[in-house]
Amino acid sequence: MIWLRAKSGRIQPTLDSIRHTFSQQQRRVDAQQDIQSQKINWKSVGCAISLVVFTVLLLGSVIGIPVVLTQLKKNPYCPKPSFPIKFPTSTASPKTTNSQRALASKRLCTARASWSSKGITVAGLSNNLPSTALSGLHHPSDIYVYANGTLLIADTDNNRIVKWNQNAKEGVLIAGTGSYGSWNNLLAKPTALTVYHDHLYVSDSDNYRIQVFTLNSNSTSPRAVTLIGRYGQGSQSNQINEVKSLAATASLLLMADSNNDRILSWNFESNFFDIVFENKNMLKSNSTALHHPSGLAYDPKTSSLYVADTLHSRIQKYSINNKNVSNTVAGWGELNRPTAVQLDPSGTNMFIVDTFNHRVLLWLDGSRHGRTIIGNGTAGNGDEQLNSPSQIRFDADYNLYVVDTNNCRVQRFDLISNGCEKYM
Repeated sequence: MIWLRAKSGRIQPTLDSIRHTFSQQQRRVDAQQDIQSQKINWKSVGCAISLVVFTVLLLGSVIGIPVVLTQLKKNPYCPKPSFPIKFPTSTASPKTTNSQRALASKRLCTARASWSSKGITVAGLSNNLPSTALSGLHHPSDIYVYANGTLLIADTDNNRIVKWNQNAKEGVLIAGTGSYGSWNNLLAKPTALTVYHDHLYVSDSDNYRIQVFTLNSNSTSPRAVTLIGRYGQGSQSNQINEVKSLAATASLLLMADSNNDRILSWNFESNFFDIVFENKNMLKSNSTALHHPSGLAYDPKTSSLYVADTLHSRIQKYSINNKNVSNTVAGWGELNRPTAVQLDPSGTNMFIVDTFNHRVLLWLDGSRHGRTIIGNGTAGNGDEQLNSPSQIRFDADYNLYVVDTNNCRVQRFDLISNGCEKYM
């Protein structure tokens, strides 16, 4: 008995230890079962949440996407034109009429008319230096003149279009920001512009495209619609290569696609492009070929188009209705790289920007020689001089505006006499 009692004294602690170990193991098993149960519960919750999310997404794809697409159509960030193109209309109508319409109502006896030989700087700095300020210009290349003398200027090296009101001391930015770029609110070396109804058409030269802006926009950085040139530089029917002149007729936008040696047209009504004239002679030496055309003037009475054929140093006259008819109407060794031509009210007498001779000529119909009316043939910055002029326009009183490119200014030469006194 004593031996059994001693043995039981040794066995009891061992049994207690075994019970304790078993108890701990049981607690671990219970804990793991609880965790597994919680995992199963959370998995069920996760499945339920996934089902809800899937249902919401499914409903969104059926209902939400059309709504989003509708909003995108209403508020496009970078709109691409559809055909036919419908440009937005401005809320305000132009305050002045087109200067060409105003000119048609006034008389000018061109052969006897005279202009002041001294120009008045109406845009640009008085020191003739380039400037990025709105009070200055940086190698401008084109202008549009309203009847009252308000100017729209292609301020080329400032990558912008500015409006100068009559007697203003600085311009107002209406297109581009001044930064060089290709976004639809930016321009890169704009070289030509024109106005048709309430839209401004701009040749965005380094982007090889024609941009259309709504005039009288309240935006400080208006966005444009690309009319042509969304496919880069080239000579295909949907490409251009530096358009240097734009002219709007009653139904057509005419473009001097200079580096492609051709004239293009865009029909405002049918939204159709066409090649009006094209030089297919790579030698560029025949009597009808063009070589880097830069200036356009249209006579609606005879459907004739006058082209400053720059590198041939002549003015060519084409018939819109007969593309095979072309005549040289000015040049013959007297011009040096002309870049612009404008017509008088008769539609036959020409005002020619003789760029490399730094002057403006009056060239009467049928004449073999022109008469210098502005400039002295020498580059300079005096009020009687020009330095590589690039464009001319008239206001309603036949005052003559000259883009004096290398002097970074626009000069106005006032009409002294319309030449009609003897016939009144």
